[in-house]
Amino acid sequence: MAGCKGYIETVTGLIEKQLSSLSDARKTFYQSLFLTAVSASAAHAGAAPEMVDEGSAPVTIEVVGQQSTNYKQPLSVAGKEPLAPREIPHSVSVITQQRINDQNLKTVPDALNQVTGVTVIANDSTQSQMRSRGYSLGVMYDGIPAYSSLSGVQQFDLDIYDRVEVLRGPSGIFTGTDSPGGVVNLVRKRAKDEFALTGSVSAGSWDNYHVALDVTDALNESGSVRGRAVMSFTDRDYFYEKTHTERWLGYSTLEWDLNSDTTLSLSAAIQKDDTPATSYGLPAWSDGHLMDVSRSTNPIADWAESRWDTQEYTAELEHQWNNGWLMKARVSQRLQDFYFKDGYVSSSVDINSQTTSYGRMERDYEYKRTAVDLYATGPLQLFGRSHTLLAGYNAESYNSAYEGVNATTVTGIPFGQTERVPDFNLPYDLGGETDTTQSGFYSQARLSLADPLTLVLGGRLSDYTGKSRSVAPAAPSAWSDDSHVSDQFTPYGALLYDFSKSTSAYISRSDIFIPQSRETYAGGMLDPREGSQTEVGLKSEFFAGQLQASIAWFRLQDSNRAYQDPNHVGYYLNAGEVESKGWEIEVSGQPSPDYEIQAGYTLLETKYLADSWSQGEVFSTWEPRHTLKLWGMRHFRTGALQHLSLGLGVNTVSGSSAGTGSWAIRSQDGYSIVNAMARYPLNRHVTLSLNLNNLTDQTYYTRLGGWNTYNTYGEPRSLSLKLQASY
Repeated sequence: MAGCKGYIETVTGLIEKQLSSLSDARKTFYQSLFLTAVSASAAHAGAAPEMVDEGSAPVTIEVVGQQSTNYKQPLSVAGKEPLAPREIPHSVSVITQQRINDQNLKTVPDALNQVTGVTVIANDSTQSQMRSRGYSLGVMYDGIPAYSSLSGVQQFDLDIYDRVEVLRGPSGIFTGTDSPGGVVNLVRKRAKDEFALTGSVSAGSWDNYHVALDVTDALNESGSVRGRAVMSFTDRDYFYEKTHTERWLGYSTLEWDLNSDTTLSLSAAIQKDDTPATSYGLPAWSDGHLMDVSRSTNPIADWAESRWDTQEYTAELEHQWNNGWLMKARVSQRLQDFYFKDGYVSSSVDINSQTTSYGRMERDYEYKRTAVDLYATGPLQLFGRSHTLLAGYNAESYNSAYEGVNATTVTGIPFGQTERVPDFNLPYDLGGETDTTQSGFYSQARLSLADPLTLVLGGRLSDYTGKSRSVAPAAPSAWSDDSHVSDQFTPYGALLYDFSKSTSAYISRSDIFIPQSRETYAGGMLDPREGSQTEVGLKSEFFAGQLQASIAWFRLQDSNRAYQDPNHVGYYLNAGEVESKGWEIEVSGQPSPDYEIQAGYTLLETKYLADSWSQGEVFSTWEPRHTLKLWGMRHFRTGALQHLSLGLGVNTVSGSSAGTGSWAIRSQDGYSIVNAMARYPLNRHVTLSLNLNNLTDQTYYTRLGGWNTYNTYGEPRSLSLKLQASY
């Protein structure tokens, strides 16, 4: 018990030190989470675990909380309720809790960077862009769609999520409008009716420290009331100079069985991030070429700062009927404040004088998102066969408001001498507000036409409105309609054929719409863009379903894009079109109890088919043509290496460039990033793991950007050591 007590005291000391800097309300919230976890630990920990006696006979250690959960799992991203991957007529992937733990992944971009067909591009030190099939990915939080809320927005850390699901390609039937690249479903952790506690402390390169605590249990004798609390703290530097992050996260959830058929779930999450001198990458030389400087270079002004404050509150009511039907009603509200004050490179670096210019600005944003999702699903007997129906409605209101100021640009700053960029303190004179609402009725039917043949049909009827205005301290203005769409129908169809109990083929057609604000000469706005994808694939399961494999061909057409009206300057036609096509292969699961694997390959080709300026050129230069992602684990259960787990993986991409044709000045060859890990149980409750990333210390860019910024180096070789205790 002394070892457990010492561990808790260490964590307590770290937490109390940081609590002193928080407001009273936030401090109370985090203290309640932590005290709940510690109290539960004290009540359930019992006697100290026995250590392994190296002089005795071999001992089998069953590590609590570390049993394999595999790298495959049913997904709800394609149909509200969980489906086996072979039942989903799309390319889908999941990053499970075990994969998150194996690679010591901390953030949503960390997880998505491991997903087949997904490219993660850093915007700055606090948030990224996530892309697939040539476009940004959309997001759902526990199945509730959130318009334009993934890329460019800081997400909660992975500590509160059970898994990360990804569907590639349009998902308009459930999300309404968004980008056609696909959708990510972030599935939060749920309360359990049996006690479980996990705590971890990790330390890594560049003073990267992370503390996390996760506890769940029944709160009454019958288990009808259950609770879970999660808390984490990150304190870290980066491989580039000046930037430092302190991030707090607290999450709690309560589930209450109102009766045997009805459950009420409530949750709250708060995250606070303070990151001074965030990095936006490097500028280029004035001739357009990349600068050959140290990876530690950070050209942001020394006084720059950014802060994110995110809160989310959700409520869910679930009712089950005896006939197999299920109803769920979900309501969520997400509040997010984002403040930054920047002194950023605003021009290329003159190749002769080696000087550059700096733009200076300050902004304070407030985002408010309220959403509801209601659906019912269940079986239907028709023509002697069993089918599944789903029908629902969701709506979302999203408001974004800001105020700020721009300072004058300063010129002639020698590159690297960021201390010469003058700070400023000016009253705000800018202000703006945008308001977006969308809603829709959706339905889907899975019809069993024959034992091997399933037809999936569905559709959505959507409304969308976007408007904006200027607000104080700027000169206030009336609302201006940016876009408006009514009764937009989004169809869906798929056909699945089971060749056997383990192999299925499918073909699917999925759509999504994207409102536009360009005007036509005839008056009014352009019709919405339409993203339509045809996908054909084959999915198989091996080793009694423990290993799954898929291969798919896809063609995505983005039509009705804005096209410059050749007869009327300043007006547009619905004549533009982009094509995205390619292949994807993925294998995931357990070929044997001692091995786990998740691997994927993507071939992506994008092209402007019709465009006023770029016809025939590559559409998305941010995503490589070839991508290979591989990760595998080996668990030693006998012999000299008994209890040891080893992991090895590689992410390989082909060459890329910023721009096309004569504009493709900044480019890089393909590269491979090798990662590895080792984990060993010290006893049945405590494990020690070591993760090594970029093992070969490859120098590469995660993003090739513009002339003034966003040429971003990837992380050099790094390591992290984690001690984790589970009860």
